[in-house]
Amino acid sequence: MNKYRNILLAAVFCQTITLQGQTDPPARFSLEEAMEFAVQNNLNAENARLEVDIADQRVWEATAAGLLQLNAAVNYNYNINLATTLIPDFLGDPAEKIEVQFGTRHFATGGISASQLIFSGQYIVGLQTARIFREFSARNRQRTEQQVKEGVMQNYYLVLLGGNTLEALRGNLVNLRRTYRETRELFRIGLVEALDADQLEVSLTSLENSVRSMERQVEASRNLLKYQMGLERDREIILTDSLTALVSGIDFEAVQEQELSLEENIYFQILKDQEQLAMMDLKLKKTENLPSLSAFYSLDFTAQRDEFNFFRQDENWYRASVVGASLNIPLFSSGMRRAGISQKRIAYQQARNNRIYAAEGLRVEFLQARFDFVTAMDKYRSEQKNLELAAKVVRVTEKKYGAGLASSFDLTQVNDQYLSTLGDYTTAMVEVLNAKIRIDLLLNNI
Repeated sequence: MNKYRNILLAAVFCQTITLQGQTDPPARFSLEEAMEFAVQNNLNAENARLEVDIADQRVWEATAAGLLQLNAAVNYNYNINLATTLIPDFLGDPAEKIEVQFGTRHFATGGISASQLIFSGQYIVGLQTARIFREFSARNRQRTEQQVKEGVMQNYYLVLLGGNTLEALRGNLVNLRRTYRETRELFRIGLVEALDADQLEVSLTSLENSVRSMERQVEASRNLLKYQMGLERDREIILTDSLTALVSGIDFEAVQEQELSLEENIYFQILKDQEQLAMMDLKLKKTENLPSLSAFYSLDFTAQRDEFNFFRQDENWYRASVVGASLNIPLFSSGMRRAGISQKRIAYQQARNNRIYAAEGLRVEFLQARFDFVTAMDKYRSEQKNLELAAKVVRVTEKKYGAGLASSFDLTQVNDQYLSTLGDYTTAMVEVLNAKIRIDLLLNNI
């Protein structure tokens, strides 16, 4: 038995080790794939979809309020003490009162009732309002999804920016370490001064610190991107797009030629929905002055017993039924309804003003976004040329240093200049991409 137990424990241990060694493969995402994943998994986007589901149920709730309503009710009373009533003594002296008790100890009723709304202004307007609210919720969902995509795009660019910077820093670190080793060897044989080697060592230490700092920044950016996407924080992620490819895919001329269409802007559409909802709210308030008409029917059964024997078939249940109509006509409210209508009219005017004001604001914002895009594009092209020149200067200086025509200080200086230019170049690419995001949001292209 001990032998079998040991074998079983060993098998369980091996299985545990195997399961612990299994990890999910890295998740690979292009920019488009990352945005689509976020739309499906980001909790804000999920809540926006749930809001649309709620709006659907509100539409049905408003619709069902004007349809046939059926209710059933069952009541049972046990009279501990029957009520006593005084009546004249008709058989004797009428001036005298006789104490009598009516009723039974056990009393039960059961019945059904039905009602049907025939006309109600509030119902008609309320149903229209519910449908508009459903459209409003759908546009809010679209806007939320756009905001989620915007956040993913910005963080995706940020990760790529950090990755490019880190790659450049690491490459420069490799070159600087090689140069430092060569300089130390030249110093050992007396061909260079100690100052050259010391200067390179200071630069090397500073660059190593920069690499470690950038590694932490890239990791933080990745975590933020995974949070935006709704991905597990411990899941490894690989971005398959590059800043160069994303910028190269932009048709600069086409972007600059686009014109703003307010009717396509999702924010403007939401403001129009809010104005429409305010108008329906005003109409709903006005319908309080209209009459309402409904019909009803009820069927009731009553049983009175001295004993609890309601389930005996030989005992009677007494039926009562009624059918009728109810007309409610508002007459006078001392100005209460008029004041309510005035409030709703003012709220509608506010919503209308908001839409008009926002329309002009969106036009101004679009012009500014297009100016910013052109500025970012010019800066990108300028930094691209600067980077080519900086790389050329580094190559020439390295050759001069190898030939003894340049000092270590010169080499360090041009390397720092190249890194600064590379940072400006990658930053310029991100600025172009972010400027395009603003334009795409205004044009509802995301």
